[in-house]
Amino acid sequence: MGLGMNHTRSSLLGCFAALVAACADPSPTPAVTTDIISPQDFALVPCGSEQAERPCALAIAGGKRILFGAPAGAAASMLKDDLQHLDAVIVFSLRAADIEGLDEVRNESWRAGRDQPLLTIGPRGILEVVDGLNKAFEQADALRIVEEGIPRGGYDAAVLTGRDAVPSQTVFDTGDVQVVRLTDGYQMSYNGAAAAVLLPCSDGPDGPSTIFGDVEARVLCEGTAPDLSWPLRATHFVVKNQTPE
Repeated sequence: MGLGMNHTRSSLLGCFAALVAACADPSPTPAVTTDIISPQDFALVPCGSEQAERPCALAIAGGKRILFGAPAGAAASMLKDDLQHLDAVIVFSLRAADIEGLDEVRNESWRAGRDQPLLTIGPRGILEVVDGLNKAFEQADALRIVEEGIPRGGYDAAVLTGRDAVPSQTVFDTGDVQVVRLTDGYQMSYNGAAAAVLLPCSDGPDGPSTIFGDVEARVLCEGTAPDLSWPLRATHFVVKNQTPE
């Protein structure tokens, strides 16, 4: 009787484990190497889950790294060096599917050695999201330091800082790299010339309402150029070797 019950119990546990595995989030895209991207390049690198419908791209230009979209699995799909040197995260909306990975990016980039608070840009309400995440992880941050030691960036680098983005506003600007908020997405430009537009599929038509200058790449919805549709599946160079070495 006991053996029969144990066998039944084991079978049920096995079925439950299989069900959990089947319902789990899709595996993240394997980390894409970025060592082939020089400081003079402008590239869009895949991130997030291969099966995810929500947009995610790591944009690298002039040595700056900006993560567009933070779906679940975004951090797991990025290399440690890219997490450590991440300059900003830009989210397309405050829908759960678009920000489910924001806490992962916060925590894993800090663990990787990020040395300053991480700028997080998004629509109105992002400040409340950022404040909530920072408060939620106060105890976890302290426990991590006790268990693992202080990450290279220090305790204060753990936090996110927020910035609202409204249409036509420049939300990120380092002189050579600029990001402008469009009605339906964002445009990133490099050295005032090369530009890429990144649009979420569900938030507007297949085209931005405003274009600033020339655009070499538009990441849109399925039905556009296969290599420039969500989800990205390969690194796309907007600019390659812009200046001679």
